[in-house]
Amino acid sequence: MYKEIGKKLKEKTQEPAEDELPDFSKAIKQLRLTKGLSLEKLSELSGINKQTLHSIENHSIRNPSFGNLQKIATSLGMTLNEMILRARAEFRGNLFKTTAADRWTVSFETEKGFSIYSYSPPGASQRDFFVGVMILQPNKKLRHWQFDGLAKACIQPWDADILFSYHGMNWRREEHVLASETLYYDASIPHSFENLSERKNRVLLTTHPSLF
Repeated sequence: MYKEIGKKLKEKTQEPAEDELPDFSKAIKQLRLTKGLSLEKLSELSGINKQTLHSIENHSIRNPSFGNLQKIATSLGMTLNEMILRARAEFRGNLFKTTAADRWTVSFETEKGFSIYSYSPPGASQRDFFVGVMILQPNKKLRHWQFDGLAKACIQPWDADILFSYHGMNWRREEHVLASETLYYDASIPHSFENLSERKNRVLLTTHPSLF
């Protein structure tokens, strides 16, 4: 089960450090100056008092409330998501380069018939994506996997075909996925993979949010 894997793999991840949080201070100040707005004008447009805005821009308030962020974004003529992306671009952890030593492998080859090799960046958490390679043993079927909560995932077999199956209460749906084809699915629905080859099969696995 994914729950079993997730419990083991989460021990290898860490929540982002305080200095890796989205930097709203720099982002908001730069966006305000780009728009040619003074603090007084932004206060007038957003309905947020000037002192609060000043505290946000000088790092006194590191995590502004959702309501204030929404008001500021609207006043700056953008969506909240756009402003968050600008804020994330400000922190130094937004760019990662890793070596083999930074990655990890979890193997269930004797018990489950597969192993997972992670390519996720250091410090990946539930707010991020997961990307890795799942290696399926020959003619092995992984039965009734399921993630908690809503989540999207995609798989792409590299070496051979696989059979993907959804398992409902009174229904079943199967998809024959050819090597190099990509399948997108809801990982909260019980499902299974079956390696249709006589050899090991590498399968690219990506999930959002990170489910490991």
